[in-house]
Amino acid sequence: MLGSRNTIDLDLLDGSVRGATSAKGTMINVMGIPYAAAPTGDRRWTPPAAAASWRGTKSCKKAGPMPMQRKANFDAFFDNLIAGLGLGRAKQKAMRAAINAVPSKESEDCLTLNVRAPKSATGLPVMVWIHGGDNTDGSSGEPMYQGNALPERGCVLVTINYRLGLLGFFAHPELSAESPDGVSGNYGLLDQIAALEWVRDNIEAFGGDPSRVTIFGESAGGQDVLHLMTAPRARGLFHRAIAQSPSDSGRWLHLRSPAMDLMSAEEAGVAFADLAVGPGPGQLERLRAMDAEELHSLYRANPVLGRHFYPCVDGRILPAAPMTAFSRKQQAPVPLMIGYNADEASLLAEFMHPAGPEFLPRDGLPEPMAATGEVIEDVPVPTVNCSPEEVADAFSRSYPTEAHVARVFAAYPGLDRLDSTAVEIHLADHMFGVHVDHASREHAAAGYPVYRYHFRSLPALPNQTIGAFHAAEIVHVFGTSLPLVPEGEGAHLLTRAMGDHWFAFAAEGVPDHPGRPSWPGYVPSDPHHMVFNRPNSGVEPCPPQAGLDLMRERINWLNESLG
Repeated sequence: MLGSRNTIDLDLLDGSVRGATSAKGTMINVMGIPYAAAPTGDRRWTPPAAAASWRGTKSCKKAGPMPMQRKANFDAFFDNLIAGLGLGRAKQKAMRAAINAVPSKESEDCLTLNVRAPKSATGLPVMVWIHGGDNTDGSSGEPMYQGNALPERGCVLVTINYRLGLLGFFAHPELSAESPDGVSGNYGLLDQIAALEWVRDNIEAFGGDPSRVTIFGESAGGQDVLHLMTAPRARGLFHRAIAQSPSDSGRWLHLRSPAMDLMSAEEAGVAFADLAVGPGPGQLERLRAMDAEELHSLYRANPVLGRHFYPCVDGRILPAAPMTAFSRKQQAPVPLMIGYNADEASLLAEFMHPAGPEFLPRDGLPEPMAATGEVIEDVPVPTVNCSPEEVADAFSRSYPTEAHVARVFAAYPGLDRLDSTAVEIHLADHMFGVHVDHASREHAAAGYPVYRYHFRSLPALPNQTIGAFHAAEIVHVFGTSLPLVPEGEGAHLLTRAMGDHWFAFAAEGVPDHPGRPSWPGYVPSDPHHMVFNRPNSGVEPCPPQAGLDLMRERINWLNESLG
């Protein structure tokens, strides 16, 4: 390791990199390291290729560009967050300005990662973060992931970019025809696997142990953790897994079969290509010749088609939907930490179908918008206005019998008449809770260690309206903060506790840390979870939830009918 004051040079397989050190010289931070070749030109919509070697020393002191973003739901999420925290008008305005001030350069050439580690350490556990954002938005360089709290405990922290949305999960018959596997889509998941291969091959240069790699992620990143647990090509690249609020992005999306209101991924790809370049053969060549921003303008203008550019079951990269694979005991045999938050849908319900995001309202859908050459910005999120009859119809197509539907409505009183509180509670379970419950039960039943949690800490201001909202736990895991948001009594204690448990799990595969309550393994016959709250956290029995029981029945039924 060489370098001048406040810098450090490291030799990697592809070349040397220069990163920064902390003011006291105890931590290193190397950002924007390419782990794969630029997926541009003829490499657009292909599996990631090896990065080209370079001569000299590459400066890696800032994060690489963000992947190309969809933006619509991401912006609506943050609008709802700012409005619901209970801040005064002036602080709301200042928080919006702070979020907008975060560097947001986007590029198709985005396959980079960042590494933070203690200086001159060896043999440390490695934690690889997969960011959330619906598999359509977000990046590894977001400020709330840029903290030293985890590596200061004694680990190497890696945060990765991967292709998103249209560029990451677009499927098309012509793409499948050129693939040796005969499939398309799932390029974003292949990027994540390539990043883990880079970690295996390079992490020792940062003091990391490639035999102790933990993948962890939140929301879409949590769902991708489950995808990687069930993807054969990821097997052996990680040794523990943490799924925070694993979401249901494309939960039942299949490459060539429709499901619920979803077209097949290939069918949606052809429909998008018809709008972009016109029908007929040779669409792929013309799509690859288009400017990435022009493609994304069309993508943002067609949100219904955009619902299909997600991970999909293709029989190769993803042999089955994650919940199906867990039911069949096809997941990686690694320790799993998994959990969700008490009010997951408080920021999401207004732009989701009440029966779940795999459904679309029957009326009022925007007509597909063809390409005009004009760049379209800030396309609003389509408002999901459903009648009780439409919601009942969606449930009837989603559960095996009308008796099951009646039991769902009984488990969530008011859902049948679209009471807003009932809709939020149901969506939280449908989009997050059932994944946690099903994966916990099936993984434990297969004989693998499971540690389950529930996050309940509320925003500090008394007039907040969003509760323990989706993604609220992230700042506590990373030891960071949201700008201008007061932390509240005991928040620092909660942050220390969560960081300690996450680090202990990465280090040993068991989330027990000296001075913290012992966290028992999950047992389906006597289920307990760690409850994270401020000022105190502790183990509690998992409460019985009739809705989750019904949703597990639904998953098993859909396993048989959809695979």
